[in-house]
Amino acid sequence: MVYLILSLVLYINLVHCQLPFPREHVHIDYKTVTICEETAGVESFSGYIRLPPATLEEVGLDQSYPINIHFWYFQNREKKEDAPLTVNLGGGPGASTLMQLFREHGPCKVNADSSTTRLNQWSWNSESDILYIDQSVQVGFSYDRLEEGVQSAFGEVSLDVNSESAKSAATPGSRRGFFSSNDPKQTANSTQSVVQSTWLYLQIWLAMFDRRRSSNPTINIWSASYGGHYAPNLVKYTLEQNARLESGDLSSDLYKKMHIGSVGLTNACLDAPVQLPYYAEMAHANTYNISLITQADYDSVQQHFTQPGGCLDKIATCRAAAPSQADDFGQNATANAICHEANSYCGKHIAGMLSTSGRSVFDIGYPDNVLHDPLMDSYFGYLNQRHIQEALGVPLNFSANSPVVAQAFSMSGDNVKGGSLEAIGSILDSGISVTLIYGDRDFACNWLGGKALSQAIGWSKAQTFQKAGIQDLVIPLYPKAAQVQQGGGLSFIRVYSASHSVGMQQPQIAQTIYNRAIAGVDIATGSILADARYATFHEYPSWEWEDEPPPVAESNPCYTLNLGLCSERQRSMFLDGSGTVQDFFLIADGEGNCIPNPVRPCVGNKEPSTWDSKVHLKGPKEPSSGFIILVSATALGYVACVGIVGFLVRRRKHRYSRL
Repeated sequence: MVYLILSLVLYINLVHCQLPFPREHVHIDYKTVTICEETAGVESFSGYIRLPPATLEEVGLDQSYPINIHFWYFQNREKKEDAPLTVNLGGGPGASTLMQLFREHGPCKVNADSSTTRLNQWSWNSESDILYIDQSVQVGFSYDRLEEGVQSAFGEVSLDVNSESAKSAATPGSRRGFFSSNDPKQTANSTQSVVQSTWLYLQIWLAMFDRRRSSNPTINIWSASYGGHYAPNLVKYTLEQNARLESGDLSSDLYKKMHIGSVGLTNACLDAPVQLPYYAEMAHANTYNISLITQADYDSVQQHFTQPGGCLDKIATCRAAAPSQADDFGQNATANAICHEANSYCGKHIAGMLSTSGRSVFDIGYPDNVLHDPLMDSYFGYLNQRHIQEALGVPLNFSANSPVVAQAFSMSGDNVKGGSLEAIGSILDSGISVTLIYGDRDFACNWLGGKALSQAIGWSKAQTFQKAGIQDLVIPLYPKAAQVQQGGGLSFIRVYSASHSVGMQQPQIAQTIYNRAIAGVDIATGSILADARYATFHEYPSWEWEDEPPPVAESNPCYTLNLGLCSERQRSMFLDGSGTVQDFFLIADGEGNCIPNPVRPCVGNKEPSTWDSKVHLKGPKEPSSGFIILVSATALGYVACVGIVGFLVRRRKHRYSRL
């Protein structure tokens, strides 16, 4: 009971807004937030869209459980009253949008202490308002109902309601806290379920959130990774709903037209038959001269893809058994089983080839157990600090990835059912621009597959794009960092030396692309109106540029909230209590020898600076009772389900150190 009381305290300062009949029980709560965005006069708000059971029946979805969808809204830094709104969606499936906020393009970055932040000058709210929303219940801070339980050091959750043994947290690294129900029947399991529910969430938010200052109705929909399924289908559905509103088929008293300005995707996976062949190409002949597979492995992948009964055939069988994603709600058990098997097969034999290479799926420049940036996961601890949770008004622990949602999508085979490529074509034909951004060190949704995707989209201006040239992306006084092909409303950008999270390595480039895209100007220079007639000129005959992989430190920091990126020795020290931990970083072994870390850097490779041998397991500010510290079982903290859901969901359980 004490946990529940503590969680309820967080709502004292929330503003409560309620819709009139027939949605008298639908409401939003929000509060002013003073953390993260510290630019003077710029407002931000955190809150929930609350739907009682059966609300989603409005959009044709069954819902026997309550839904509480978390959002975090930021005003544009210029405080312009004519700024557009960008809605940023997480990928995954099951990835929190806050991952992108803190790692890439939000207003702040988290410091090494996992308790404070610094301003991000390359934030995407520089010229637009931005709404981060954890779509799909049980993702991030979104939940159905609150349950007390325990999360182990490797991420497994045991709820009190299901297990008496869960009521104690005796194992090393375990913490008690609040969680969602972890019931796979109480979340989405298909792209279209996410699409139609998210459309309704946005309708409710736009109707009830009254603190947005801008009068500009333009909405940009941006996402990443598995969001390559969500964003195009959401926009396609929105345009269909707009048409129904115009014809009178939908009530204008309940719903309003949403004016879409642009669609943007970073390192997106969205069509398996087009993108899967390029896993082998990326592994065999990438521009970083890193050999990831042998010739025999390459030949095996090609065989598994094209042979009778192989990956391509299995996807075709899936698509014959199931409707496209636009008509599929994951309810056909037979089709789900066929598509799940196809996705698992393709994941294991095609996309999963990197599992024995020792290289990161999300950045081939690094080994798979290395933090690319020592602070890349510090937002885990930040979002589970008591004072941060109180500031946001959230009543449960934060999880960057939801295994329940990932598993639900895996079992339905959603990834290979198709329809997203066609959705992009229809969006382009409606006159809405689409921007595809790919970091060229990513393997999971690699740039070669992205380039093939851009060439495979069918729409009326396809030839304009296909005949367009390749140019450098130009930023004054900035070295060359990207190449662009743009025409007919479509842009494809290859960003050099960037991973699955482009904004983590190349934040200025990512912000520049984003700002130019939503402004409707050319991506290459930002100085030309990019209408339907615009096309890049032929500066290069091909996608030219090669580089060396980044230097890798001999010893890797160990952030104990992501043990998957710690060595076996570091994990052992943390779990047996012999290591010294400060601010969630392992800083010394049992003998006081320094372990590289950003909190108290080593002095002469012997001991942490200002070392005090009496300090042991010193942590950050105490998390609140009832709020669990997330310990991710997935190295890198990414949802590793992009395009290879079935395979990697299984591998997550058994190979936490290699995911």
